[in-house]
Amino acid sequence: MENYEDEYIANTYQRLPVHIKNGEEARLYDENGKEYIDMMGGYGVAIFGYSNDKIKKAVCDQMDILPIAHASEYTEARNNFVKKLADSVPAGIDKFYLGNTGAEAIEAAIKVVKKSSKKHKLVAMTNSYHGKTLGALSITYSNKYRKYFDDILIKDVQFIRYNNTDDLKLLEKDDDIAAVFFEPVQGEGGINIPDYDYVRELREITEKNNIIFVADEIQSGLGRTGKMWAHQHFDITPDIITIGKGIGGGIPMSVTAGRHEFMDNLEKGEQSSTTGGNPIACAAGTAVLEQLTLDLINDVAKKGEYFRSKLNESLNDVKIVKEVRGLGLMNAIELRVKFLPVLMDLINKGVLALYSGINIIRMLSPYVISYDDLSKASSIIGESINEYYKEVIK
Repeated sequence: MENYEDEYIANTYQRLPVHIKNGEEARLYDENGKEYIDMMGGYGVAIFGYSNDKIKKAVCDQMDILPIAHASEYTEARNNFVKKLADSVPAGIDKFYLGNTGAEAIEAAIKVVKKSSKKHKLVAMTNSYHGKTLGALSITYSNKYRKYFDDILIKDVQFIRYNNTDDLKLLEKDDDIAAVFFEPVQGEGGINIPDYDYVRELREITEKNNIIFVADEIQSGLGRTGKMWAHQHFDITPDIITIGKGIGGGIPMSVTAGRHEFMDNLEKGEQSSTTGGNPIACAAGTAVLEQLTLDLINDVAKKGEYFRSKLNESLNDVKIVKEVRGLGLMNAIELRVKFLPVLMDLINKGVLALYSGINIIRMLSPYVISYDDLSKASSIIGESINEYYKEVIK
């Protein structure tokens, strides 16, 4: 097939040398029929893989009934979705803004906290990633994304060190902090998992100082870490949760979910979207939430433990491996060398993986991935890293 993408699409993505034609469950196939074990999951979107009958039926049925309706009109699909979502979020989280992308959910959250608080500053974390629209980029840490746009970003933003208790003292010393934006598990930053006591202290300080606590669960939520929400690992409840990626089952969708005392401060017209909460996305979202059972989420936790144990077996005593880490099916291998040769070799061997920075291989596989595929993927990953290690030490 002739390739028009490189000619016509803006050069804003790091492209992989693979042309995906179709997918089924947790496997993808290229135009030549080559099979890949999918450890990318569409960057965490494909939580139910690529052939989920319930999502397909929900979308197709909704297309026949009503494919599009603005949020100014009431629809059965949206009504059903928000009721199901209300049953899925923590107690006290009871108002939603429906959007299309994770970054849009963050933008809405920024408006909510700015409108709700009489204070001005936003606090985010080192190695944070919240998106690339201007508000979201303002609280995203990496300079490679920010450097050419710094003059148009939000100015009152302060970054503190992730998982560093000393920096929490800064929150108590500054009475102009409106909100803290926090990833319970950092995704783009490298699958960084904070200490239990650190998160508990962070939440206590925000409550004590009337600082709104925003949990960015766009990547870590919806069962990804082996709990419905990653913040549940730390026995806390945020004031606002941002939700995205898998919520639409492959259809673009996001949610800013918060306590009504904050969300109700947005007035009519201050935040809206032409396609936010559209019937097709809502139908897909309902199908997703109906399938996120406790048994499934517990299985995600077990699969993650199994996968990491297999990786550790494959990578035992490989000196270029610094750490294998993760929660549920949100996993990473941190190397002491650049990941690129390994990533390319994995593609050749039939495994598609993600990355973070220059030395971290990141994996967000679909929840429906089989134990056999997890075992096979861990063996291939171990083989590729071992082979590269032998090249490095020559």
